[in-house]
Amino acid sequence: MGIKLVILDGEGIIYNCDKTMEVFLKEYEKFLKKFGVDLRFQEKLWFEFYPKTVRGKLKLKEANELIYQKIGIPKSKVKEWLKKDKEILLKYTKVYKDVKKLMEELKKKGIKVAVLSDAVHPLKWRIELFKRLGIEKGKHYDKIFLSNQIGAEKPEPKAYLTVLKYFKVKPTEALFIGHDKEELEGAKRVGIKVLELRKKRKSLKVRKVLKLLD
Repeated sequence: MGIKLVILDGEGIIYNCDKTMEVFLKEYEKFLKKFGVDLRFQEKLWFEFYPKTVRGKLKLKEANELIYQKIGIPKSKVKEWLKKDKEILLKYTKVYKDVKKLMEELKKKGIKVAVLSDAVHPLKWRIELFKRLGIEKGKHYDKIFLSNQIGAEKPEPKAYLTVLKYFKVKPTEALFIGHDKEELEGAKRVGIKVLELRKKRKSLKVRKVLKLLD
């Protein structure tokens, strides 16, 4: 196949955020109730700002400040909530050990490994999360690409092409591993080979995947 680069989705492939989201929503609802704000009302406002935030046109802190201004929560409380948000992310996010092993094996074979994620959180949060999960730059991956840094989210062509351009590889020399069908189709449309993995999968047969790269 001649694969020189493997691009991995983040959530659902490298790590699982199901519990993280469950705790986030529970804790955020409690936080908002202190100010008499309903979570569903806040969510409607959030989705107005989400497109700009996920593409980096607005920082997460800025988006929350604008929302809090609309719903009557002091701007000073944004910092308080984001601290809690980060604590939840780091505490409840779990790594998929099978993909972690795969990342190690890919690096041993000399294949470049990139992480491509849609994100509203700062890059430093993701790096801190990876360190907590035991995912090391060099040993497991080469570079993280977040949508709020590159200005595009999957399945937009720019998201994948930005990664290809950085590593100077052709689409046919890359493999995207993901679980979302739209994101897999987005990779296919720019000529990247794809491998679909389920979020609720049994242990990945690492050797079997590696054989696909030969």
